[in-house]
Amino acid sequence: MTRLPLEVFLRMRVSGLKDIQYAETRDVSARGIYFYTRAHVETGQELECVLVLPEELTLAPRPMFVGCRGKVLRTNERRPGQKLGVAVEIQSYDFSLPGSFEENGEK
Repeated sequence: MTRLPLEVFLRMRVSGLKDIQYAETRDVSARGIYFYTRAHVETGQELECVLVLPEELTLAPRPMFVGCRGKVLRTNERRPGQKLGVAVEIQSYDFSLPGSFEENGEK
């Protein structure tokens, strides 16, 4: 699939856990996301994510929130002080998320 360079904020949670972590995407495709994070993420984990698409990208009157669920395919080793690179295969998207970046997934 074609990858699009896209640097937006991402909020994520390992499925089944309450802790919320943050990341920044490097690129996205219809079937995957690659992002950088300081969170501890392992290959095989199921993630729930929310991407924040800015108004400039969507031409909407406010940021758009896109939810997705996926599975970590691989992580790239991080050096001390650097963020971890994470490749996620997307299994589903939800384009109907209301609210703000902080509220999504908290209900």
